[in-house]
Amino acid sequence: MTTSTESDTQEMQRLTLVNAYLEDVCEIVVTLASPATLPLDTSTALVTDETIGEKLAIVSVDMRTGYHAVVVGDLQPLLGAKSAWNPGDTSTQMQMVNPNLYQFSGKLPTGTYNYKIAFDGVFDNALPRENVVLTVPEGGADVTFSFVPYEPMTHHRQCYDSINNPTVELPTSSAGVETNVIAVTLAQEPDITHILHVSLNESNISNVMPRNVLGLPKYTYNGDDLGARCSQEGTAFRVWTPTASDVQLLLYDTEFGPLTKQVAMQRSEAGTWYALVQQDVRNWYYLYLVTVQEDTQVAVDPYARAIGVNATRGMIVDLPATNPDGWSADTYKPLAHSMDAILYELHVRDFSIDPNSGMEHKGQYLAFTERGTKGPDDVSTGVDSLVQLGITHVQLQPIQEFASVDELDTHGYNWGYDPRNYDVPEGAYASTPHGIARINECKRMIQSLHSAGIGVIMDVVYNHTFTVRSSDFDKLVPQYYYRTDESGGYTNGSGVGNELATERPMVQKFVIDSVKYWVREYHVDGYRFDLMALIGVETMQKLIQELQAINPDVLVYGEPWTGNGSGLPGSQLLTKGRQKGTGIGVFNDDLRNGLYGSVFDAGTQGFATGAQGLTGVIQAAVKGSIDTFTAQPGEVINYVTSHDNYTLWDKITKSNGGDPEYDRILMDELAQAIVMTSQGIPFMQGGEEFLRTKGGSDNSYNAGDSVNEFDWSRKAHYIDVFNYYASLIHLRKAHPAFRMTSAEDIQQHLTFLNSPANTVAFQISGHANGDSWGNIIVIYNPNKLTEVITLPAGSWTIFATQGHVGGNAPGQASGTVIVPGISCVILYQNS
Repeated sequence: MTTSTESDTQEMQRLTLVNAYLEDVCEIVVTLASPATLPLDTSTALVTDETIGEKLAIVSVDMRTGYHAVVVGDLQPLLGAKSAWNPGDTSTQMQMVNPNLYQFSGKLPTGTYNYKIAFDGVFDNALPRENVVLTVPEGGADVTFSFVPYEPMTHHRQCYDSINNPTVELPTSSAGVETNVIAVTLAQEPDITHILHVSLNESNISNVMPRNVLGLPKYTYNGDDLGARCSQEGTAFRVWTPTASDVQLLLYDTEFGPLTKQVAMQRSEAGTWYALVQQDVRNWYYLYLVTVQEDTQVAVDPYARAIGVNATRGMIVDLPATNPDGWSADTYKPLAHSMDAILYELHVRDFSIDPNSGMEHKGQYLAFTERGTKGPDDVSTGVDSLVQLGITHVQLQPIQEFASVDELDTHGYNWGYDPRNYDVPEGAYASTPHGIARINECKRMIQSLHSAGIGVIMDVVYNHTFTVRSSDFDKLVPQYYYRTDESGGYTNGSGVGNELATERPMVQKFVIDSVKYWVREYHVDGYRFDLMALIGVETMQKLIQELQAINPDVLVYGEPWTGNGSGLPGSQLLTKGRQKGTGIGVFNDDLRNGLYGSVFDAGTQGFATGAQGLTGVIQAAVKGSIDTFTAQPGEVINYVTSHDNYTLWDKITKSNGGDPEYDRILMDELAQAIVMTSQGIPFMQGGEEFLRTKGGSDNSYNAGDSVNEFDWSRKAHYIDVFNYYASLIHLRKAHPAFRMTSAEDIQQHLTFLNSPANTVAFQISGHANGDSWGNIIVIYNPNKLTEVITLPAGSWTIFATQGHVGGNAPGQASGTVIVPGISCVILYQNS
């Protein structure tokens, strides 16, 4: 019962509602512009169903609950946890006693312990800042740990335990709590397709938006028929829009013509709407006319597999009709192990747009179908150059349809990290963006690369989309597909304004359905995930398992970082180290920065360009980072540059502009030699093999062809550099000792040797990984002066030295070897 004093207090509170979300079956979470003091009387709250004109019964109005709080510390194993200081172990999870009190109890033996309270499976915002020291008396004791989300006297979170704080008065309710997040619990489940309004204390009225409630099983569709599917019976359409009150299918028999037919879709299972059109509508176009909370909008199907120019309409496509001749015989690139991959990044347009490329289909998918192409001085270009170089896989910068280029503008340029339609190839790279050309020609590109022995990795951007409120996702299910904060703002983990909520069931399903579709329909061999940390640990684990069921050799890797603070709980961010044991690879930015300096400061140097004190970073990378953040070497992608930031040559020019070109070339070659001789999967930016330059641009995403194109004349000019790169790659492919597949093998076979200051030397011994060479020594000398290295016993054949790899052996060595300045020297023994 509410006292008169409390009633007076409540009447004085003037509340302003910012927004309201339906987060569970009967729970509405309301955000206030400024804090309210609890309790709030349920009689002052009003929830109405405006669609049917009824008030909804309210059970309670209180602070929001749901803290995931865990007692962590050296005492955890004594309380049932598997390890100490483990915020992810739920054995010591605290349970809610009342909305303002969470507790965990357990018996501890005599001793002195340290603990904290951690939240959401990570140490971020753990309480308190310093460890709590807990001394258990002789004979042991039952200890109760308490977490109070809001202590009215201090207005802060507090933690207590029954030994240190035996007399503390713990809250019995949320009375006195000041909060701007209120949970309104309804007596019955509302209709999520209806318009709901909420107000508190005669405040302003807020619309209630269904959000996390849509993650419940009854709204999770598990079928594989979303989108438009052609069959003998006709074409079936299914779209997931559970909050819609009406969905109309709009059909057009031409790409730009008027409406041909409108079909009322029927509500179906798990939040989907369905229609079957029993006539031949292949190659027609379609849209959905969706009404959500009396707002009617036109949306392109997110599951569309073909689209009109610039994604104005979805297209109904008979996929077998898009297959090139011989497509059924096309297969994935076989890999004995992921460590056998050598990755080469390129942009479809950059690769062939140079007037001197010798390719006919400049800037297009079809350029990859051309063989025998030549550039200046008769050097091979295009796919022939890739074969000559020896890489195993190309990593294509985004080819999923993106928004930043007008597909009708033949001069438009962008990297494409602004996706719009995930299941359709970008039309700007096709001979025409109309019809099915983009699908057929993308398949022909992949088929041609496979026939050349080269796998295809797609660079994918499932962390964000080009727009939010005007996106098709938001039109179909407002604010479900994107992470939003308590105030309803879109969180910005991507750094470009939004992030997809891949932890939600139907968003996770969309991402996994999409990557599986490309593997099955386009035969791609794997994925590089942009800002992979944002996709989340759970989603990525499920994703790779489902892909491996289709192609056991699939490659999956990505960037283990975010672009900004994320709305995803820290425990789910797939940051470096959290990929351990998953089979997922992460980019080694430690090695990148260690080799050529900070990406944020052009003038800084790295190990390969003259900096001191970085041998430890290089040694860690040489071992596949198994002593730092990987469980196995296949989990690390070693590289020095990618499309982001400066090219390797431009960075060296910035940091070492005073050095002669000859020395800068040696630095470039040394950096790549370290990448290619380290355990892990090597990666290189396309064009590095002929000192690619972008004129000093460190972010050329929209700089156009003149900056981004592969200048094939540089291959002719720097053919010695190309040959050095190719020889390194062929060395790696020929010698499995550089591709050990387990941490155990690396620990057994790889040891570091004593070497002069600021050098790294190591030996791979015992025919490692079945290598024909019995023992191998690799030495990195970034110093400008010659160094002398003491060798293990026996006679050694010098295989590589400054500017030279393979071919006729430069000589023999025993006892010591002279290592030229700025070079990588490789020696071997056959037994």
